Amino acid sequence: MWPMKWSIERWPANWSIEHKLPVFVSILLLAVVIVLLSIGYGEVRRASRVVAGERLGRATHELADLFQRSGTQQRTQMTTLASDSAVVSFLSWGGRRGRDEALAAMRRIVNDTSSSAAIELWDPNGHLLLRTGRLNIDDRPPSLPTSDSALVGPLVQHDTILYYAVAAAARRGEQPLGTVRQVRRLSLNARARSTMTGLAGGDVSLLLGNADGDPWTDLATIIPAPPAMVRTRTSTAGSVSYQRGKEWKRGSAAPIPGTPWMIIAELPRAVVRAPANAYVRRMTPIAAVILVIGALGAWWGSRRLTTPLRQITSAAEGIAGGDLQPRVSVHGEDELGRLARSFNTMAERVADAQHRLEEKVAERTAELESFSYSVSHDLRAPLRAIHGFARILQEDHRAELGAEAQRLLGIIDQNTLRMGQLIDDLLAFSRLGRQEVSKKHVDMGELARGIVDDVRRTEGDRPLEIAVDALPPASGDRALLRQALGNLVQNAAKFTRGRTPARIEIGTQPDGGRTVYFVKDNGAGFDERYAGKLFGVFQRLHRAEEFEGTGVGLAIVQRIVERHGGRVWAEGKVNEGATFYFTLPRSEG
Repeated sequence: MWPMKWSIERWPANWSIEHKLPVFVSILLLAVVIVLLSIGYGEVRRASRVVAGERLGRATHELADLFQRSGTQQRTQMTTLASDSAVVSFLSWGGRRGRDEALAAMRRIVNDTSSSAAIELWDPNGHLLLRTGRLNIDDRPPSLPTSDSALVGPLVQHDTILYYAVAAAARRGEQPLGTVRQVRRLSLNARARSTMTGLAGGDVSLLLGNADGDPWTDLATIIPAPPAMVRTRTSTAGSVSYQRGKEWKRGSAAPIPGTPWMIIAELPRAVVRAPANAYVRRMTPIAAVILVIGALGAWWGSRRLTTPLRQITSAAEGIAGGDLQPRVSVHGEDELGRLARSFNTMAERVADAQHRLEEKVAERTAELESFSYSVSHDLRAPLRAIHGFARILQEDHRAELGAEAQRLLGIIDQNTLRMGQLIDDLLAFSRLGRQEVSKKHVDMGELARGIVDDVRRTEGDRPLEIAVDALPPASGDRALLRQALGNLVQNAAKFTRGRTPARIEIGTQPDGGRTVYFVKDNGAGFDERYAGKLFGVFQRLHRAEEFEGTGVGLAIVQRIVERHGGRVWAEGKVNEGATFYFTLPRSEG
């Protein structure tokens, strides 16, 4: 403070407080404007990076899905062709018989005049037996795929051409007969780039290439591989800034499932920073006007300015802190009086808007509660009637009914029960969005042991080994956490019914400021390619005839965990079990 005090004391002695205070206020106002502009610039710049990251992430995922669907179609074509009887017969005869029939099967996919693709048949010794299509840029014999499905190969450069191969093994029983390979040229031109970038937004650049290095393309020309820092940072980890060539970029990458390729969406750093620069350009004149007005006002009425401004500042801070009651006194009809009235009008409108918002929330909540009541009451009445009459027919008229009629009544009975359970699950899922989360200290070990006791009683005498490790406490709503963990343990018990012995483990592992809990089993497992569907409502990876359920339980788990600020994911393999993970904040109590 001493430099400012020193500078004020050095002002001319004949300057009155009316002169000193306006100058001081002007300097202070200038400093405030600069600080606010700097903070605003920083916030807008951070927001721009977040928005750019989300946009790039969506672009990479959407285009990765697009390329994945195309690759899946081509793999399916090759797998189907490899199992075609004409192709199998031709390869089994070593290319000596059935040439015309095999060629006809190949031409159904690629004709002889195509210059962008070719289909080849190779024997197990690496000899080319038959080809259709004019594309002939890779005479290297393919390796025999070991899996039953077709494999997409990496991008390969030949002069100025990029191509790739999709190969599938032709077999008769366990005997390999040869390889069916499609070689396809990647179309690179300005029109293709314009079309693809148009899907992501005109200012977004798209790059495609091998995840492990060259070659890469911007869909119009072949380019060097982007830096490893962006190729190894997928969109789930956010976007990253890097230099490609002479220009700085911000990009996000996503692997293309089923291929060794990767797609990158990037924006020039200047485009990402444009909103922040525009903010400065727009706000600087406004700030300058405010500064001039403030300086003139300070010179004109410094004595009268201090008290009203203090009142307005105090009231504004109160409103910013959530107290909508503060108002300022209005004195006179000058600028200060008008400012005070404007502030009070603004405060009244904010309070009125807050009141209307609360009324709207209450109205929506009442509508949701009314809907829940309608579902739970009005839909249950006909279900109870169907269930009751089906039971009456089964119990009182069994002798009059044939075996088929009894079976159909049993199906009706089972489906009404399932519908009732589905209504219960949907209501529970919808209530989670409105239910208040009361975070307290929760003993996760004691909670897990209680759930295990309930599951053991439900499963009866079935051999079921459940191990509960030492679990650290968590901070959360005990009832909701019991529901989430209970759903996971019950799921594990359900999907291990075909195992002897069935084993379930409830454990934990550290992860920074949060704790990762897991439920592991040795049950039916799942295909990890479809792990993203596990937590969707009505999403099931197993048939209802194999395992009962409504497809809502895991969606409830995800919503509960997210309401606690955590995340949930799963790992598994078919017939090798599954592990479900979820994070919770640690309890300090």
